[in-house]
Amino acid sequence: MLPQNIDTKISLLESDNTQLNIVRWMHQCELMKRYYDSDVVFVIQETGQGFEIIVSSISQTRCFTTGTLFIKETPIFQRLVHCPPEGLNIDLTSQKSQDLPKDFNEANSMLTRPILWPDGTHFGCICVLNSKSSKIEANAFMLEPFQVLLQQELSLYSQTQRIESLSMRDKDTGMLNEYGFTMMAPRQLSLGRRFGAHAGIIFIELLPESTNRELVEKHNRLLGNIIQDTIRTADIAAHYGERQFTVLVFVDSERDLQHITQRIEKLLHRQNEHLKIDFSCSYFSPESSMKLSPMLEKTKNGLRSEQKKLDKQVQEKEIENKIEASSPLI
Repeated sequence: MLPQNIDTKISLLESDNTQLNIVRWMHQCELMKRYYDSDVVFVIQETGQGFEIIVSSISQTRCFTTGTLFIKETPIFQRLVHCPPEGLNIDLTSQKSQDLPKDFNEANSMLTRPILWPDGTHFGCICVLNSKSSKIEANAFMLEPFQVLLQQELSLYSQTQRIESLSMRDKDTGMLNEYGFTMMAPRQLSLGRRFGAHAGIIFIELLPESTNRELVEKHNRLLGNIIQDTIRTADIAAHYGERQFTVLVFVDSERDLQHITQRIEKLLHRQNEHLKIDFSCSYFSPESSMKLSPMLEKTKNGLRSEQKKLDKQVQEKEIENKIEASSPLI
C-alpha cells in the first residue's frame, strides 16, 4: 500500500516532490524523441482531474507541454489505463476522429508503455507521438529502461513519503502531530484559497479529568476519533499538544465553525458525559493574506488554559520589573 500522504489523484506538479528528478525525466524524453525520430515524447499521469502531462520533450508546437490536461473521458487515454506491461503501438489513422483530442490531428501513430505506482496501481504512461512512419516505431523495447527508471523513482518517492508520514504522525491517535500539521496545512490552505474557499482554524482542548496517563491517552484517542469523523476530507486535523487538537476547516460562513465545535462537543458528551472541552476559533476569507502561523498562535491563545499561561507570564514580568525597580543602584 502507498503511504497515506500520497494521494494518487493529485498531480505530481501540485505536490512537493523534491525526491523526483523531473529534469532527468525531461532528458530521457529527449533521448527517446531522438531514438524514435518522433514529434514529441511525454509522460502523462492519471489524476482526479483527468490525464495531465508531467514532463515532455521540447516541441516546436505548444501542444503536449507540461501541465496540459486532457479530460478523464478521453477515449485514447482511457485505453492506456488498461495497457499491457509491454505497451501498445496504436495506429491513430484508424481511430475515429471524435475519439482523439485535436492535438493529435497531425499524428499517425503513438507508441506507449505504462508506468505503475509501487503498489501496482496505474500512474500513467510514456507516450511517443509520431506524424511520420519509422522502421523502429513498432519496437517498444527501448522504452523499457525509461519505464523502469520512472517506476524506481516513484518507489523511492513512496519510501521517502512513508518515512515522512511516520515522523508527522502522533503515535497515540494516529493523527498528524504539530510538525505534520505545520507541514501539510499551509499547502491545503493555499489550495483552498486558489478555489475561493472560506477557512477557519479551530483549537480544541480536552479539559483535565484525570492525571492518569493511560486514561488521558484513552480520552485523547476518543476525542481524536470524533474530530476525524466530524470533519470533511479536505480538512486537516492534528493532535497538537498533550490535550490539544487543531483543525483547519473549509466552511461556507463563520458561524459554521461554531456548529462544528458544538457537534464535536455533543458527540463527546454522548460517548462520555464526564468529559468536557474548551475551544477557540479564528476565521478568514479567501481574500485574506494572513499566514497560517500567526493565525494558529492567535487561535491557540484563545483557549482558557493558554490565557492563564499568558496572564501568569504577565504577572511574573510585573513582579520582576518591581523587584528591579526597588533594587538599590550600585
